[in-house]
Amino acid sequence: MSEHEAIKELLVLASAGVLDAQEQRRVDAHVRACEDCRRELEIWSAYSQGLRQIPQPVVPPHLMERTRARIMQARATAADRRWDELMLAALALFAWTVGLTSWFVLKIFTGGALVVMGANLVRFGTFSAISTVMVWLTAAVAAMLLGKRRRELRRSYEPLS
Repeated sequence: MSEHEAIKELLVLASAGVLDAQEQRRVDAHVRACEDCRRELEIWSAYSQGLRQIPQPVVPPHLMERTRARIMQARATAADRRWDELMLAALALFAWTVGLTSWFVLKIFTGGALVVMGANLVRFGTFSAISTVMVWLTAAVAAMLLGKRRRELRRSYEPLS
């Protein structure tokens, strides 16, 4: 990038008066020698002066407090969601661990054969199918309970206005 291009990028900041002293001296020196940059700086300075003359909006009372309350509510909701996801993952891992351990222990204690109504419940396929059905039922109950909890939490938040 050439010096001219570097100075051209600083013109907007120079017109707003936000450059440090060294950069401002650099821009001033360049503007004295470059007619194009001097005109552009004058245009940006006019814009900057015009913006300074526009009245600043009045911030409504309690806006900061309402904004802070909304941010805190959003953070709490996100934290609850992360906690729920973590707990569901931990419970799923726990359920699979208990299921596999139960299958192994049951197989050892029954000698590999536990026949009920003609089905060997200790065979891995049969045990897996029964376990999967039980896990899906448990997950459905957990989902309903979590949904109910979320609805209760939403109702407990006071409407912010």
